[in-house]
Amino acid sequence: MVNKSGSPAPPPVAEHSAPLSMAAALPPPRKRRGRGRPPSDNAEDVRKKLLDAARDLFPRYGYRGVSSRQIGAAAGVNFAMIRYYFGGKPGLYREMLQGVLQPARSTLDEMKSADSLPKLANVFEHMTRSWAANPWVAGFVVREVLAPDGPMRAMFLREFPERLAPIVERLVEGEMAAGKLRADLDPRMLVLSIVSLAIFPFLTLPLSTRVFGVGNDEEFVERFLHHTVNLLARGAGPSAFAI
Repeated sequence: MVNKSGSPAPPPVAEHSAPLSMAAALPPPRKRRGRGRPPSDNAEDVRKKLLDAARDLFPRYGYRGVSSRQIGAAAGVNFAMIRYYFGGKPGLYREMLQGVLQPARSTLDEMKSADSLPKLANVFEHMTRSWAANPWVAGFVVREVLAPDGPMRAMFLREFPERLAPIVERLVEGEMAAGKLRADLDPRMLVLSIVSLAIFPFLTLPLSTRVFGVGNDEEFVERFLHHTVNLLARGAGPSAFAI
């Protein structure tokens, strides 16, 4: 093809084509990460945010009252990360619970492995202070353990009452053998009484707060400990509750 001057015409250029130099300058396509996989530099941060959100929401609303989406929103991350890090909501709940209850479990393990058992009054004080310092435990036990379909009943029994009762019962039997406790007492019933006295005021919050002035402050705990230990040691009277 020639133009009017008789010179060959330049070849046509296809529309939207880019010069070779521009194409070479374009960056290579980005490699996509695996679905749901966070960058390695903030992986631990994401995991911690999910656990922090779980520690806040689960004790307040219970396992069934909180969704994975709500936890993700509270943590500020994609809720799919719950499955990636914990295998799903049940795994996150279990790890959250293991973390917040670890100090109590460690204390039980120390008591069990110690050469000499602690004093009965010290065990009672530890139980009382633990419940007073962690008011969320009361709601958790009522909702997640005591309810007929409580999702954490089996785990809670396995981790705490079934581990604590034999230790305290052995302690009571030792005190009886040493003549420090009445020999006619039923060791198991005495353990039940001790645990009931230590836990019940805090288990029934806020009812016990309104009726009996139960609180989580140091003043109330000290007063309660002094009264209850004195009651256990001396009784209410020689014949006040005789049957």
